[in-house]
Amino acid sequence: MAGRENDCGVMEPGLFTTDYTVPGGLSPDDLHACAKVLAVSAPVGAEIAEFEGNGSATADDLVAAIEPLLTEPRS
Repeated sequence: MAGRENDCGVMEPGLFTTDYTVPGGLSPDDLHACAKVLAVSAPVGAEIAEFEGNGSATADDLVAAIEPLLTEPRS
């Protein structure tokens, strides 16, 4: 896998400030679960797009949600 992008607009509305929102979007726990699955395929890169600021969650929460992509051992 070459890389993946997470557009913050797919997150649950109100978690982060974005131009676009999707009702019923991902929670930080959902994103973390996805990141764990993606991490085993040894991505070369990842991108966070459309993050315009904190909402009810912070940038630290977003980084924690994608943490498996940053730290999981690759097979």
